[in-house]
Amino acid sequence: MAWNEPGNNNQDPWGKKRPNNNNDLDDMIKKVGEKLGGIFGGGSGGKGKGSGGSAGIIIGILVLLAVYLVKSAYIVNEKEQAIVLTFGEHTRTDTAGLHFAFAPVQQVYFVDVESIKDIEIEGLMLTEDDNVATVKVKVQYRVGDAMAFQFNVEDPVETLKHATEAALRQVIGHTNLRDARTDGKQLVRTNVAKELKSILEPYQTGIEIFRVNLIGNVDVPPSVKPAFDDAIKAEEDQQAYQDQGEAYRSKQIPLAEGDAQKAIQKANAYKAQVTEKAHGEVARFKELLPEYNAAPEVTRKRLYLETIEQVLSRTSKVMLDTDGGNNMTYIPLDKIMQRSKRSSSQSNDTNQ
Repeated sequence: MAWNEPGNNNQDPWGKKRPNNNNDLDDMIKKVGEKLGGIFGGGSGGKGKGSGGSAGIIIGILVLLAVYLVKSAYIVNEKEQAIVLTFGEHTRTDTAGLHFAFAPVQQVYFVDVESIKDIEIEGLMLTEDDNVATVKVKVQYRVGDAMAFQFNVEDPVETLKHATEAALRQVIGHTNLRDARTDGKQLVRTNVAKELKSILEPYQTGIEIFRVNLIGNVDVPPSVKPAFDDAIKAEEDQQAYQDQGEAYRSKQIPLAEGDAQKAIQKANAYKAQVTEKAHGEVARFKELLPEYNAAPEVTRKRLYLETIEQVLSRTSKVMLDTDGGNNMTYIPLDKIMQRSKRSSSQSNDTNQ
């Protein structure tokens, strides 16, 4: 037989007789009533005892009521808001100060709406250029809507963590690793904050995002870091060569443009010279035309002699042909001139 079944002679598991709680409670109430009746006019007569008992009950009720009021009072701190539900329905939101809520009809939930809190999310993420990066971000937030924070989502902070990770993966997945490690860090922070707010908006968690910061550098895992460093060095060398080529190009193009301009100017000058010479030849021909018409044979011979003179003045070899003979005389003027110059130089050395 179990120790708590009927017929066990009101004994506990150790064989001792259990006290009668109902009788003890009745005795306690009776004793309190007798004491209060004795204090407030509890005489020896039956009538006195009745009036004293009634007064004691009233006093007891007042004491219990005072205790209940004390228990119902609560203080809201400066950083908090108190959400009060009456029969499960939101009736008011209390700010700093002393307030009352009467249990069990009313329940009070305290929410910190001023303190700035933070969470940190870290993980391996795939970038737009198919690199794996280690990213760590800190999100600072505070509660903007106490009612939404307390009741709209079961665990708002855990929801914020999942939303932050989703936003971070979305942004890193559309960013090159080089940009995320260097100049694009500010853009990553801005985009993560924007994406995080858009994710949280449908859930109405009551959380207000204060700031999003990247902790440390966006880097690759240690296992692939040597290979990644080699790739980065190759990219830097490529960029250096490109910069060097651009510098050479920037230097050579102006020089080439200057040479081209000089050639154009020289060609224009030559054009002008040839044109002027042609004009002069035409004018000379026009001047010779009347003389030629007057004495054609003399003029023709003069022109021939002048032409031969110009041609022979620019050559160092002379060929002489005699009339009526088959021999041709060759006069090497260049050799004669060289020999003459050599003789003159030797004579000058001897004189010195």
